[in-house]
Amino acid sequence: MNRQKLHSLIDWCAIILFLFCVFGTTTIPFLWDRVFNIAPFIMFGALGLLLLNNVSIPELLRRKDREFFIMAGGVVLSLVNLFLVRSRMGAFFTIADFFLILYLADKLHFDRIQLGVIVSVCFLIWLYWQFINRDIFSSSRFNTNTPPIFMLAFFCVFICYFFGLLSRRGRMPGWGYHVIAVVFVLLLGKRAMDFRCRGVLAALATWVFTYFFLPKHKRTIPLVIGFSLLFAAVYVLLWKTGASTGIIIFGKRFASGRDRIWYEFFRAFVHHPITGIGSDFAVMLPDLPERLRIAHNALLDLLFVHGIPVFLLVLYLMYSQISEMIAVSFGPVRAACLASVYASLAIGTFENIYILSPYNMLFMMIFLMAHTFASRQEVLHEAPNS
Repeated sequence: MNRQKLHSLIDWCAIILFLFCVFGTTTIPFLWDRVFNIAPFIMFGALGLLLLNNVSIPELLRRKDREFFIMAGGVVLSLVNLFLVRSRMGAFFTIADFFLILYLADKLHFDRIQLGVIVSVCFLIWLYWQFINRDIFSSSRFNTNTPPIFMLAFFCVFICYFFGLLSRRGRMPGWGYHVIAVVFVLLLGKRAMDFRCRGVLAALATWVFTYFFLPKHKRTIPLVIGFSLLFAAVYVLLWKTGASTGIIIFGKRFASGRDRIWYEFFRAFVHHPITGIGSDFAVMLPDLPERLRIAHNALLDLLFVHGIPVFLLVLYLMYSQISEMIAVSFGPVRAACLASVYASLAIGTFENIYILSPYNMLFMMIFLMAHTFASRQEVLHEAPNS
């Protein structure tokens, strides 16, 4: 077997592990219960394969590659914190997976067939929830928010790929991309309203605003990240002052319980700002019922669980990757990819979705699409507001 075939085979092994976890955690609750808990370990192995197969670690060490050292330092620091606060191994693999994803996001080069298989699976599962499966799961695992969140993540992947293919062929006028985007957003929005999932509706609004109106510049990155963090503080303040009492949105209380969750997490965190509180929530958050011991905010989860130093390293890599994506992509592809990243950050204001395995790989796929279709020659039609 020649070197090129071996390289492709190793990438395929990682892709198969990824798709197995995605299918197992987004279709059948029976599988969700069994696959979700082991997904961080499986994805760590898959990401390790991708790292060793796509970058030369000796060369990175020789060049003293900054991002590699930041990624590796973050993983090591997370492991140290794990022992200092007696955290659980699952928390370490979650943050290690996310560090690897942020590092690899612009370094993977899947071929046409590999990308096609990944996107096809994403589209088929989206189709399953959009048109085929009309049930609403009420179990503790698949609550009414879960299916629309899955659908949003898959939408972000296949819309970026779809726009990339259309741009490469150069046969779609600028307004054609807008029509396609609006149709898919309306379909997903209708399904989110069926499930009364306010977080996905907010994420879709973010996607539309970013795609059509927001300047595609890196100066918007701290604004979006800052909003995701500031929203939680304002939310808690409204709860503590009683201003949100009695407000109903889409049949649900505005004060949905996240106010108390974020407040209790912060109370514990201020005593452990460097190491974070870890994932032994029974010890660190005794005043919260067990069912509420979830951060429900991706960035706050990273901050509260892993501490300020690890959190700052994550923000650096995230900022670098989004900046690079904005710089290398063009036209409708850049608009769709940036909108998808910001929509992911928006839903991450209410859920942990994009930092959890295997859904964090869907987050990485957005960046991969941007770099795959990055050539100016492939983007023949620039969309307005891009």
